[in-house]
Amino acid sequence: MILPTLLFLAPLVAHAGTMKPAKPLNVLIIGADTLRADHLSLYGYSRPTSPNIDAIAARAIVFDLVFSQGSYTLSSFASLFTSRYLEQHYAINKFTAIQDSETMLADVFNKAGYRTAGFTGGPNLTLQYGFGKGFDTYLSGDLPRQLDAYIPVALKWIEKDRSKPFFLFLQPQDVHPPFDVLELPEAERDRWDPGDHERADRYMGSFYFFKAFNGQPYSTNKPEPSQRLKKELAEAVKDPRVKRHMISLYDDRIAHMDRSFGLFFKELEKMGVLDDTVVVLLSDHGTLFGEGGNFTHGNHMSTHDGIFHVVLAVWAPGLKARRVRSLVELVDVAPTLLEMANLPVPKVFEGRSLLPLMAGREDSQDRTVYGASSATWNESGKVNRFVRDSRWKFVSADPGGKTALYDLSADPEEINDVSAAQPEVVKRLSGALARHLQSVMARTE
Repeated sequence: MILPTLLFLAPLVAHAGTMKPAKPLNVLIIGADTLRADHLSLYGYSRPTSPNIDAIAARAIVFDLVFSQGSYTLSSFASLFTSRYLEQHYAINKFTAIQDSETMLADVFNKAGYRTAGFTGGPNLTLQYGFGKGFDTYLSGDLPRQLDAYIPVALKWIEKDRSKPFFLFLQPQDVHPPFDVLELPEAERDRWDPGDHERADRYMGSFYFFKAFNGQPYSTNKPEPSQRLKKELAEAVKDPRVKRHMISLYDDRIAHMDRSFGLFFKELEKMGVLDDTVVVLLSDHGTLFGEGGNFTHGNHMSTHDGIFHVVLAVWAPGLKARRVRSLVELVDVAPTLLEMANLPVPKVFEGRSLLPLMAGREDSQDRTVYGASSATWNESGKVNRFVRDSRWKFVSADPGGKTALYDLSADPEEINDVSAAQPEVVKRLSGALARHLQSVMARTE
């Protein structure tokens, strides 16, 4: 059966098993670290933070309700590349890594004859965590943070050999804290917060501020701050100008990344790369600006949507643009890309192909999605899990901790636990979470 609602027929006809695409599709994934979906104008944010992405999205499939499986970079990208949940790939903190036995998305493309490369920044996607598997070229670690630094490297790598299809992964960290106010050109600073914020700027580049706000120990591997600094930080936490400026700076950085994304897209068009390439823009998690009493991400155990609601937009040759409202997960990305490229999907992948949704066949029944938050330096392996549908979110701490239920339609900030008033919803979602965990653990190798 041919899917008539999509114009890039050759790749998707393969989904129906009738023919192969005339030319293999390249795949480019841009995984923007720490990019909250609800801070892009693409997703209805009040500030025009993403005009270039918005314009390009007129040719894309945009998924409105996408949820990551992990609360920070290591666990979330591990689920993206393995199409497996945290309980299966085990990469839940900095003392763990993806198991050698896991099938990685890059490895599938590599074995199919694709050139493969990954360029990542920061410490969480380095080789010791297992992310290099399947990549011919993989550079990771303390690389430049911003997307504009990746563009010339990526273009040069693409141009080096156009005789074979490619799989390329980029992980820019434009919006990852701590926020260095000097990284942005002066003309791009303070677009939405031109007020006096010297106190805020003083602490933007320090994780000590985030620790102070979250009420956490300052560090186990850094000097303890002086009493004077502790006092300054305590005052800064209470100053509403600091929070306002931090949000403004985060939005400034999104706008800078958006500009770089637009320039990158234009260069790809000039090279003719987009004629046979699937481009995916996604994020691994968000960050918090006071929701649930937390600032930033990863070092706390929040299951808030500000962390787990992420970005997903897909461009492909001849793609008919649409918005998808069904709930989906990051584990769904890998099988989708493999089907678009007419490659077999490994049986161990947990995700569901998004091609039916991309063709306009929205689910008639409400989907549920699952995620787990874990602390980066927590050796105990404690996690907080959630199951979510379009209205309700059920949260369960493990081991043996509290549970809570939030009515997201009435309480999007996830403040009021309504479990006592909604026992049937608690029973339904707690049962769904228990069955999910039982199912994925039964399929863990």
